[in-house]
Amino acid sequence: MRNNESKKCTKQKIFEVSAKLFSREGYNGVSMRKIAKEVGIKESSIYNHYKNKEEILTSLFDYWNDTLTIYRPSEEDIEKMLDYMSVEDVFKQLVIGFGKSLNSTLDSIAKIIYIEQFRNEKARKLMLENLIGESSRFIESVLKIMSRKKIIRAVDMNLIADEYNYTLLALSFEYAHAVNDGEDAAPVIKKMFRHISFICEYLKPI
Repeated sequence: MRNNESKKCTKQKIFEVSAKLFSREGYNGVSMRKIAKEVGIKESSIYNHYKNKEEILTSLFDYWNDTLTIYRPSEEDIEKMLDYMSVEDVFKQLVIGFGKSLNSTLDSIAKIIYIEQFRNEKARKLMLENLIGESSRFIESVLKIMSRKKIIRAVDMNLIADEYNYTLLALSFEYAHAVNDGEDAAPVIKKMFRHISFICEYLKPI
């Protein structure tokens, strides 16, 4: 039992160290030897947990894909939130909830996806289908709930979802740079909330 726990702990360390190194130096700039040195194990020991470097990268991407939507409220939750929250407050809560779900490993993986999207097919798909496509579809589903409750005016929901999501995606990159550079990220969060206020002003029933 203790041996299994130790093995799991070592695999987790490899996972976290790889995320940090790949995000800092690029996937191609990191060797298995470097990962092993950072973890504090022999290079050969890594292969007890991962068959190669590509499998580590795939596991990082899978973790990102599986985790990103776990903390997102369901449509039923959105319905309930709208019973006691304004449209603007719901959108702000979605941003705050997403921020709370992040951790240093997810932050690192986000950087890896951004860096590797032009040379790794899975990173490209995560960027286009997950960060862009799936996120816009979620916001569109939220808008449809709001429309059913007659608390927003009739709009092109697909267009508004894209407008909302693309701007927040760009601001999330700005936020990541601020955090990475040790700068105050509060001004970026204010920009996010101003963007939400702008969208919500447009959505107000006529």
